[in-house]
Amino acid sequence: MNNVVSISKISIYKKLLISFIAIITSLIFVLSSLLYYNYTTSTTSMVKGMNENILSKISYSSVYMDNLAKNFCKSLSLNNYIIAFANSNNEDILTFGSAIRTLDALTLPNTYIHSAYIYNRKLDTFISAPGTFYYSSEFFDQEIVRALHGAEQKKLPILYPIPRKITNPNGTQTKLTNVYTYILLDTSDNQANFNNAIVLNVDADWLRLTITSLDNKMSSDGNEIMVVDDKGVVISESSPDMFMENIADQNYMHQILSSTAPSGTIIDQLHQKKVLVSYVSSEILRWKFLSITPYETVFSAVRRNTYITLLFCLIVLLLGVFFAFLASRKLYQPIGALINKTNDLETMQRDNTPVLKNDFLKKVINGHVILSSERMAAKEQELLINLNFRNKLFLYLLKIDYYQDFIAKYTDKDRSIYKYAIANVAGEVTSQHYSNEVIDIGADQLVVLVDLTDSPDAPDILYETFESIVADIQSHSHQYFDLSLSASLGYVVDSAEHIKQVYEETLGLSMYRLKYGHSSILTPTLLQEVNDVAFMFPAAKEKQLIDALKLGNGETAKELYRDMIRTMEHASYGNIINSIIYLSYSLHTSMNQIVEGSQSKLNSISIDFLKHVTGLETLDELERSFFSLFDDIIHLKEGAKDKKKNEIVSTVVDMIQNMYPDKNLSLSSCADALSISSVYLGRLFRTSTGKSVAEYITTVRMEHMKHYLEQTNLPINDILEKCGIEKSNYFYTTFKKHFGVSLTEYRLKDVKVNQDRNTSI
Repeated sequence: MNNVVSISKISIYKKLLISFIAIITSLIFVLSSLLYYNYTTSTTSMVKGMNENILSKISYSSVYMDNLAKNFCKSLSLNNYIIAFANSNNEDILTFGSAIRTLDALTLPNTYIHSAYIYNRKLDTFISAPGTFYYSSEFFDQEIVRALHGAEQKKLPILYPIPRKITNPNGTQTKLTNVYTYILLDTSDNQANFNNAIVLNVDADWLRLTITSLDNKMSSDGNEIMVVDDKGVVISESSPDMFMENIADQNYMHQILSSTAPSGTIIDQLHQKKVLVSYVSSEILRWKFLSITPYETVFSAVRRNTYITLLFCLIVLLLGVFFAFLASRKLYQPIGALINKTNDLETMQRDNTPVLKNDFLKKVINGHVILSSERMAAKEQELLINLNFRNKLFLYLLKIDYYQDFIAKYTDKDRSIYKYAIANVAGEVTSQHYSNEVIDIGADQLVVLVDLTDSPDAPDILYETFESIVADIQSHSHQYFDLSLSASLGYVVDSAEHIKQVYEETLGLSMYRLKYGHSSILTPTLLQEVNDVAFMFPAAKEKQLIDALKLGNGETAKELYRDMIRTMEHASYGNIINSIIYLSYSLHTSMNQIVEGSQSKLNSISIDFLKHVTGLETLDELERSFFSLFDDIIHLKEGAKDKKKNEIVSTVVDMIQNMYPDKNLSLSSCADALSISSVYLGRLFRTSTGKSVAEYITTVRMEHMKHYLEQTNLPINDILEKCGIEKSNYFYTTFKKHFGVSLTEYRLKDVKVNQDRNTSI
């Protein structure tokens, strides 16, 4: 009986042991397989995300370069000197010279500009910066000449970057330079009837160096970054030799050009090696930004970790067999460990869900993710998204005001906490009316997506409701966080595919915070007030403002600035900001005319202003900044004026000391020598020295006469001649007034002193 029981126990123990070993082996195999799969997919996603992030930054830099170039061309088209040359009917040397100097002054400070030309079609002439003048037949850039001469037969792209290699003027170190050329024609109907043209060549090295700086961070991984146009031509790459090379015949390039997706990743063969190609498209420039990473580089770490994982699993399996003898006796211990491990995985998933959800919704808003209805519904459940994308949605945007101060005041961690708190407030207040999700887009923006569930209310009621919601959010943010928020109420979203378009339109609406100020609530109805048809930059008032500063009239300049801003009341944001930028650079380039001297101080004030003004958010802030600049200019101008006055007085004193023997020396002769008014000189000299010029001349002559009387035995007539004095009754009167005795008495007294001195000797 005991033997039977013992055999039964052994059998049960063997079954438990074998079952336990089988479970451990299966579990290790499944977990290692999942680990390998997860590591492979996460590595691919990480590389893809990193590449697309870098490519997005390069795309942003390219669009930024494009905006700079377009705004610069437009600012040239508004410049009076440039316009005068471009529309000139004859070869006026003064007009040409002024235009060349102005073009140099505007282009040379901008390092991204290689060169700029202004073409006068009537005279068939060019001016270029660096400044010189050419007839079209002699112009070094004959490609542009042919393009402009053939404009009637071939449409030129207006204000669009044209990649090309241009010929440099004679005397330069390199014959060819890679550039992006922008052309702006002065035409009111079509390109065939243009009067003149502005041509701007942006140095392609500006974008290439940006790519190189980012590519260097990944060069150890063999990564290569390039930019191609919509025809597959390379327009930027770390090696300038690749410029204008056509790679459209590459298989991966064919897939990218035929794809309509804004971004993606392709696995292909390049030079008989497997590569991972990520790309991002720019809708504005129609360029493709590519990152090519060797597949071997990406997955070498995966294979290494695979071997490590297999070794680890083998060790775990051997240890599992060893401890299975003990573990099988205590069934609840492995079960408890498995439960704890499951709980840890669930906790990790819950902790990561908000981050993954925000990242997914951010990609949806930016148009980087486009899913079918079924997949979108699956994502809603997986990430616990509190929205139904099959319903109508509403989007509004929150912006943190005084963002530069916010960055300066708080660390990255503190800023993240504040934005998280604002997002919680926005979500809680909005949830009292609608289901919603708050998405941290980055920088100073938070986007709120609202599920309208059924058919939305009438537009007036809908916007009234959201104005009330936003006002509550603003109040709570100010009360609890001491932060000011501006809000832009967007539009109803009919489907997930339209979210990106609505976001971009709402983002454009938010720019009008510049006009309506901080804590504003912007609605689409505000755009009805925009009327660009009647807008024209107030060039006359700009000239009056600069003239007022030249004359030292700071208050007049401030009032003229207010008048200029009032003329932009109904202009679009783009025209307002372009006008502000143009006025800033116009003041910068006119500084040397406004204030003479003190160049180092002047440049410091001007450069600090240009750096500061780009970060301002409202017209009120811009006004305070411009007024501060005006005050600094007036203060510097007054200091320079005082310095000039002291120099004039010092010069006149030196003239009198050196020219006192000249009988014609007088206030008028000094004023004529300095080419200034005698009345002004007389008043200035008396204010500075307390004496008139005539009195000072008399004092100097009397002092020299005293020297001759005491130190020489010259006759009176000779002494008077040396001192530039006419012998007259007026002289004798002046002498007695100056020395207290007559000339005779002074001479006798001096003789007696000399005799006494000789006697004592």
